[in-house]
Amino acid sequence: MATRRDLLLLLRKQPGITVTELARQLKLTGMGVRRHLDALAAEGLADTVVPARRGLGRPAAGWRLTAAGLELFPRRYDGLALDLLEDLDEQAGPQAVHELLGHRTEKLVAEYRSALEGVDGLEARVAEVTRLRDESGYPAEYGSDDSGDLVLTECNCAVHRVAEKYPAVCAQELELLRRALGSSVEVTRVAHTMSGDAVCSYRVRPRPPRNGNGAAPRRRPR
Repeated sequence: MATRRDLLLLLRKQPGITVTELARQLKLTGMGVRRHLDALAAEGLADTVVPARRGLGRPAAGWRLTAAGLELFPRRYDGLALDLLEDLDEQAGPQAVHELLGHRTEKLVAEYRSALEGVDGLEARVAEVTRLRDESGYPAEYGSDDSGDLVLTECNCAVHRVAEKYPAVCAQELELLRRALGSSVEVTRVAHTMSGDAVCSYRVRPRPPRNGNGAAPRRRPR
């Protein structure tokens, strides 16, 4: 819809713009503009801001995009990340790329472990990790499979283009989940977009106790 797109663009270019000014530039009535703004606000894409007072009288409230609204405009983070990794690969070699990705994982592990402090129970911990993944651009959900194990599913890959060129990204994401949830938890990837699946899914369950020989007992087939 042209009006919605034009309105979003004006809010992007002129944060704090008033209804009166929006109406003038869009050639709409004030009521029509407010109707569009109310719809954006209901979606969490725009909110009001009161400008600094200038002169006498109460200043008119303006409108601006929220963080969610700003994300409607293309950011091309993946293109920038891919360019940087390719430059590093050319100048310093594949090992440097691997070390950089590993450093990123170390930082994320620390962040996830901090968020999981005080969260008890495997399902509650998986729920918190699901929230963190969702906020990172991987629309995520979790549930149980037929065997009763928890399954965390990411319905979008936020770094798909990068992962196509550097599969180590996927290995690092699996490593992140394993280390964040801890050594007492077993995390296995059961679906992978890079292998042609629609989503990436991870089975999460308590790690089986080891027997006297140091090996985990075999699970009986169901």
